[in-house]
Amino acid sequence: MRLFRTIAGAHGGRVFANMGAGFGISDELAAQAVRYFLPPIIKSITRQTESSQGLLQFLEFLGTRRFDRYMDDPSIFGHPHVEEHGRVLLAALFPRGREQVRKIIANRAKVLPIAPHILEAMFPYVAVLAFGGIEQKTRQPLGSILQRIARGRVDAQGLNNPYAALAREIRQRKAATAKPRTAARRTSGLSGVFGALFARGDARSAA
Repeated sequence: MRLFRTIAGAHGGRVFANMGAGFGISDELAAQAVRYFLPPIIKSITRQTESSQGLLQFLEFLGTRRFDRYMDDPSIFGHPHVEEHGRVLLAALFPRGREQVRKIIANRAKVLPIAPHILEAMFPYVAVLAFGGIEQKTRQPLGSILQRIARGRVDAQGLNNPYAALAREIRQRKAATAKPRTAARRTSGLSGVFGALFARGDARSAA
């Protein structure tokens, strides 16, 4: 289960053709850009979720929007609302700000035959697709974990948004037990779900 392959299957398998048409490049170059932008995104998520607290915060963040809906919407490229969502994601992923994002773009411009201003315009959409792919592949497994942890006491809203529900359930149990190690064991299973999606086969350079 690799994130790049998940993204490649979006829009009925035409996501790179749609992205290329939106930015005036070939679908092959669009695919390469996504492949080269994923490593810094994955590295940031991995770093931010190393602790149980960081993982819970990541779950809560995922629970704020339905990014996976963009995996079925071929009209997203060039849409200001989607771009704004992507910029929010980039700000959360790269807290050092614009300079960090510019460095990532500049490094990709050295190896890809795509103008830097086009790469800059594409980056927010790659972030949206990355989070859409993460949600698409983790929503059901995390729903199963939620049911197991809550022992079946889960309503339809919780199953529809297992990210926020899981974070809430774990926080409540952590507060009740006051045993950090127990909470860490619970979140370790969640890390495994994301870790399978972030397998190294996607990577180029994360810088």
